[in-house]
Formats: sequence, structure tokens, C-alpha cells
Amino acid sequence: MFDAVYDSPEVAWLAILEILARELTEDQMASLAAGALEDLLGTHGPQFIERVEHEAKQNERFNHLLGGVWQCQMSPEIWKRVQKARKEVW
Repeated sequence: MFDAVYDSPEVAWLAILEILARELTEDQMASLAAGALEDLLGTHGPQFIERVEHEAKQNERFNHLLGGVWQCQMSPEIWKRVQKARKEVW
């Protein structure tokens, strides 16, 4: 996933959604949030933030996943939008 996030972000986005659709442990959910999703937003935030906001409104599991994302490399603007889109931080 690391390479996909940086080299093929569209593939990474689809993979995140596909993985999230499966039954995940708390550790797997945390790894997906603080790993692939966080890195995707940190490196390609402007390209994906509208999709993230839309998915967070439509999909409770995705909204929960977004709660495990930290700012790290995200710009302040993208980070503010992430914080506004998610309901809960964990």
C-alpha cells in the first residue's frame, strides 16, 4: 500500500475502500487509518479531500476510519476539512 499511495493514488483509494468493506479487527482498522488513508491525504489531499468528505457523509464505517487519522503531512486546510468531516476521534 505504501507504494500505491505515492505512485498510484487512485489504486490506493480504491484499495482503502475495498479493505474497509471487509471485517476488520481494531488493529487493522487503526493501521488502515493511520497508514494508507493518512498518507494518501498527506501526499494527495487536494486530489482526494472532496471524495473523503463525501464518503464520510455516506459511509459510517469510513467516517469511523477517518477518526483514526492524524494530521502528520496534511496541509492545515486539508486537516481542517478532515476534522470537520469526521464525527469522532479515536
